[in-house]
Amino acid sequence: MSLIIQQVIGYKEKNMGIHLDSNDSFSQKVYWINKLSGELPETNLMLDYVRPLFSSGKNKSFSFDLSDTLSQAIIKLGKGSYFSIYLILLSVFNILLPKYTRNNDIIVGIPVYDKIGIDCINTKVIPLRTQVKPQLSFKDLLLQVKDAAIAAYSHQNYNFDELIDLLALPTSPNQHPIFDIVVCLENIHLKSNLNQLNNDITISFKVNGENISADIDYKEHLFEDENIKFMSRYYTNILENVINNIHTQTSDVVLLKKFERYQLLTEFNNNIKQYPVEKTINQLFEKQVSQTPNNIAVIHQQNKLTYQELNCQANQLAELLRKLGVCKGEFVGIFKDRDINFLVAILAIYKAGGAYVPIDSTYPPNRIKYMLSNSEVKLLLTDFSLFNLLPGLVEGCSELSSIICLDSIVNQDIPLAKQIGLKIYDKLDFKQLSNDNVEVINDAVDPAYMLYTSGSTGLPKGAIVRHDGAINHIYAQFDELELTQEFCFLQSAPSSTDISVWQFLAPLLIGGKTVIVDIETVAIPDKLFQALKSQKITVVELVPALFGGLLEYTSQLPIHERELPCLKWMMVVGEPVSVSWVNKWLEIYPEIKIVNAYGPTEAADDITQFIVDKPLPENQRTVPIGKPLANLNLYILDREMQLLPIGAPGEICVSGIGVGDGYWKNEEKTNLSFVPNPFTDVSQKLPENRRDLIYKTGDLGRWLPDGNIQFLGRIDHQVKIRGFRVELGEIETFLGQHPNVRENVVVVQQDEPGNLQLVAYVVAKTEAVPSISELRSFLKEKLPDHMLPSAFVMLENLPLAPSGKVDRKALPKPDNLRPQLETVYVLPRNEMEHAIADIWQKILKVEKVGIQDNFFELGGHSLNVLQVYSKVRELFKADLVITDLFKYPTISSISRYLSQEENDESFTNQSNELNEQLEAGKARLKQRFLQKKQQNV
Repeated sequence: MSLIIQQVIGYKEKNMGIHLDSNDSFSQKVYWINKLSGELPETNLMLDYVRPLFSSGKNKSFSFDLSDTLSQAIIKLGKGSYFSIYLILLSVFNILLPKYTRNNDIIVGIPVYDKIGIDCINTKVIPLRTQVKPQLSFKDLLLQVKDAAIAAYSHQNYNFDELIDLLALPTSPNQHPIFDIVVCLENIHLKSNLNQLNNDITISFKVNGENISADIDYKEHLFEDENIKFMSRYYTNILENVINNIHTQTSDVVLLKKFERYQLLTEFNNNIKQYPVEKTINQLFEKQVSQTPNNIAVIHQQNKLTYQELNCQANQLAELLRKLGVCKGEFVGIFKDRDINFLVAILAIYKAGGAYVPIDSTYPPNRIKYMLSNSEVKLLLTDFSLFNLLPGLVEGCSELSSIICLDSIVNQDIPLAKQIGLKIYDKLDFKQLSNDNVEVINDAVDPAYMLYTSGSTGLPKGAIVRHDGAINHIYAQFDELELTQEFCFLQSAPSSTDISVWQFLAPLLIGGKTVIVDIETVAIPDKLFQALKSQKITVVELVPALFGGLLEYTSQLPIHERELPCLKWMMVVGEPVSVSWVNKWLEIYPEIKIVNAYGPTEAADDITQFIVDKPLPENQRTVPIGKPLANLNLYILDREMQLLPIGAPGEICVSGIGVGDGYWKNEEKTNLSFVPNPFTDVSQKLPENRRDLIYKTGDLGRWLPDGNIQFLGRIDHQVKIRGFRVELGEIETFLGQHPNVRENVVVVQQDEPGNLQLVAYVVAKTEAVPSISELRSFLKEKLPDHMLPSAFVMLENLPLAPSGKVDRKALPKPDNLRPQLETVYVLPRNEMEHAIADIWQKILKVEKVGIQDNFFELGGHSLNVLQVYSKVRELFKADLVITDLFKYPTISSISRYLSQEENDESFTNQSNELNEQLEAGKARLKQRFLQKKQQNV
């Protein structure tokens, strides 16, 4: 190792102190541009608190000593050279840092000096950039760090302020623009000169004879003390691994000791409970019917059924399904709106031995056709109001043989009945059948339902969940929320979502009540509030956007009017909820606890949850998603499926009885996401006929010191918009199918906390540039509402990073991002137009709106429509329906409608054209813009 010193000293003695001429300055500039141009890696530890705009608070320090044995081994390897020892300590830190940054490209700050020795003088700190490749041995990494350090010191005299300007690096009064962490050795660096650097963490080592000590100085307003202590422990673990075996590959370094591994695998997953997972949902429901036959089981509008009545109706329909040949584990489609009959259909399918597949009637026709065809359902349950949509949807569905109308008597001469091989049944065909329980033929390991989720290839994936997984989730929630027969659940989620499953079924397994409401009731705050109060709801589950709307509404009510005496739990799901909203709710309703739940469809809905019963620190970054629910094991893993320590971000993975059966007829995707569990020695015990699999969620999270998990977002390009899981690749696939689109990329932009927007950046073919309205209409025919970009930005070319990939950070930022309109701005002309414009501006968050601007081209979506509807109705006391806002999407048109003015010719033409589009799909248009509000996938 003394050779390193000789090389550095020799070079420095030859070159230091010599005045750099212009050529030397130019060569230094070129060196640093090559080193730092392009996208710089994130090299900070994950922050525990929100970074303030300006520096606040003081630095704290945590000190630790390396053991005598370890210190002496390091000194021996460095042959007593301070600089060699520094390189060893620095290289080990470079092994640790990727565990926290999920990036092998590392930049840290290293102090420079005029000569090596005790009397050194610091002048500044320069960046050291290295690549920590997993296949490198520690020895090779050490040599790489040495070479990088020599090169960096050889170019240390460049003016970095000039470089920051040249590379247009963002600057902040509270963060260093290039590196966040500085590593130094006090024997050769003056630590006191590092105080003004504005970096977040400084790690300083000191050799005291034959011992090495360390201090970690950190900003107390950014980091929790415990996470800094954990970092020092893991650093020491790595040192112990490599110091006596320098040929160890960095990928083989053992980060965790046995007791730390035990804590992650066993202590944090100590949640074994006994639930009736050997039964099916239909068996448990029938048992509850025998116990509470006269209790009200379900309510929808003015209709209600007792447990006995619900069971009898489900038995009659199940008899028909059995007669039509439904087999054990077979999929049966449900294509209808949510009501009591929807719940009857679910139970009947279970009793017949099948599994249900909800197919959303508001989806675009091509998506519905794909689901019908891909699921290979032989039977489809529906309502008469949807019969007019079915002829075009069932074409090509060769497996489909029968359609059952649940709510009416069907004329056998209708067009649908004439389709070759298709048999039509109606309620007369099952209402006269026996209402006794049918023989149980399904088992707990059989499929209970299949839900279609967004797919990156443009085709949705069918995720299959078993009875035992769904039952485990329901009973785990019974325990967590201490639910009893008083349990009254608001069934508000679209039927195509996993949250709807337990909203429909959970109360029925404990003697409680399910109250089904339409999506308009849930999406409009005053209606939601009245439903919670009048129906005496005890548990409600909302996505953050709807939670925020309810919170805003109730906060404006007088104290005596805002009471919700029956509500016990406010569950917020689907997307991260802000700390400020949680605290505001608890300020208004201190007795109604918030449940922040998290879980994927593929693992039977919620797998963790965190109960908030008191306000959180205002500077806390996020609300934790909590600890694993019963009989589930949670892991935070790196790309090599290795356990990550407390505080380090990795993929959230789950094993246990809740993990589903994979994706229907998609072996490739199943094998990628459902993998054998390598931790079987400590995992939950499963039935003999169940494989022990881990589901890789694709979500990023980290363990907190108390055993809770913090959610950090998606790893890939899959995101959640208003509670819906969206593959950005699916949108890009369809947008790329437009004949005049050359290339495109879709990203998520956030103009304010909690307001996520899909933005499509489009490069058109030179021969024909499509209009934005054309692109929007094109996607509207292929994608559901929640997957439509709020804005389209036309670019000449997509910005590329040096790697050749799209440089997403170089795309226009939200501050400069507003939808491009194709209309001339026209000022409001009267009081009504001014009032509506003001509503639009506040809800869409745009500076100005013209009366000819199209609401949807301004970035409006279905939630915005509901907000506008509520505000306009309140302001003008108008007899307005939701569909009127789609008929009249400009301020000019809606104000004329509200004023009952005579339409001029242009207005009539526009209205007629929109009405033609409305009539083509009127049955689904209303819900298309309403139904996507309440979802947790």
